[in-house]
Amino acid sequence: MKNLWTGVLALLVLAFVLGCGCRPDSLVGNAANNTAPGPTLPVNSTPVLSPPAAPKKAYRIKGSIDDAVQEGNVCDATKPFTVDGTLKFEFTPKTATTGDYTYSGPFNAKGSGPYEIRPDGSMLVDGTGCIMGKCATYSHEWQAEPIDPATCKDGK
Repeated sequence: MKNLWTGVLALLVLAFVLGCGCRPDSLVGNAANNTAPGPTLPVNSTPVLSPPAAPKKAYRIKGSIDDAVQEGNVCDATKPFTVDGTLKFEFTPKTATTGDYTYSGPFNAKGSGPYEIRPDGSMLVDGTGCIMGKCATYSHEWQAEPIDPATCKDGK
């Protein structure tokens, strides 16, 4: 009689283990095909995708501040860039068409401010600049002609 009860108890335990999905092989992978369990997505889930990279914006930029003349190609206006000329202009984009700049040059020239490249091909350069200790605020209109980023070469 003792063996009968042991057998019934064993069958109940086996039925419970099979019914609840608590088998040891379900915890460590599928023994039949030797695969480890992978992450499972909920049935109605949408995979999260990375946002696409911003397209490169390339321009031929020309402009001046007083007697200082600047001109050059910028092959990717979404990354920090410079424009060659009398002064050393360094632009730091916030977007593909806006950001901030600083400049330095002869006679202790220095300045900074925001810039905006407009859809019509103009570029607004605002800021405050100093030369030989005299400072002033300004707003200048430059040109930012779109060019092909595939054939662009930075500089002049």
